[in-house]
Amino acid sequence: MQARLVSYNSGDSIPVGSTVELDGNYPVTVTAVHPAHDDEDTGMVAIRYEWGAVENVDPVRLGAYIAA
Repeated sequence: MQARLVSYNSGDSIPVGSTVELDGNYPVTVTAVHPAHDDEDTGMVAIRYEWGAVENVDPVRLGAYIAA
């Protein structure tokens, strides 16, 4: 099964290609979801800023978690 990003606030899935807020104030686009490798890992979410920069961030910074 593919990992999915889930919002803490609504419980809804956040699909790849969606716009979300990073740290509550920067709009970014979700480009990929990388699941956790073990119990101590939260996984990573690849994002793209509106100016084009790409970064991997902890899903908590998006107000979300990764579900398997």
